Amino acid sequence: MFGFMRKPGLTIGTIGILALGVADWAMKQFAITYFADGHSAHLLPFIDVVLHRNPGITFDIPIPISIIAILTIGILLFLLDRVSVSYKTDLAVTLGAVAVIIGATNNLVDRLVNGFTTDYLMFFNTSIINGSDVLIVLGVGSIFWYTRSNPHALRNFIQPSPPNYGVISRLFCSIVRFIRNSRHR
Repeated sequence: MFGFMRKPGLTIGTIGILALGVADWAMKQFAITYFADGHSAHLLPFIDVVLHRNPGITFDIPIPISIIAILTIGILLFLLDRVSVSYKTDLAVTLGAVAVIIGATNNLVDRLVNGFTTDYLMFFNTSIINGSDVLIVLGVGSIFWYTRSNPHALRNFIQPSPPNYGVISRLFCSIVRFIRNSRHR
């Protein structure tokens, strides 16, 4: 069986994060289906549900979807590699990385399917976000929060030494070795 399944905190946390990702996807579909641009519904005095089609990244910075997709896939591969190692030792950092993975994947799929990222929560009539953005911010925040007390923890998470290579790092190293060896024949 998978090693991470022996860790109930990690399994429960991952299922919770996945549930938040599914809820975010459902809210995105709800906003696309039931809200025309500019129409909103009040949840609280300072929170509205509204449809906003974000063609780029944060603050509607227009970057082509192809560039966003390539960068997102690179970040996802890096985080998957790190999760494949960190789940053994650091639950909080692993769950932070899983939150970023789920949030980034959700936004990437939204961009690829719809051609834009669907934002639907407006705060104080100024800032519009979605649940995936919240997952990404909370995930990055938890990684930094739980590595702050150990100055080497963040560096080890970002730049591991050879025995701590994850699945994707080992695969990449094998491909590089194969290419390097085939050139020397």
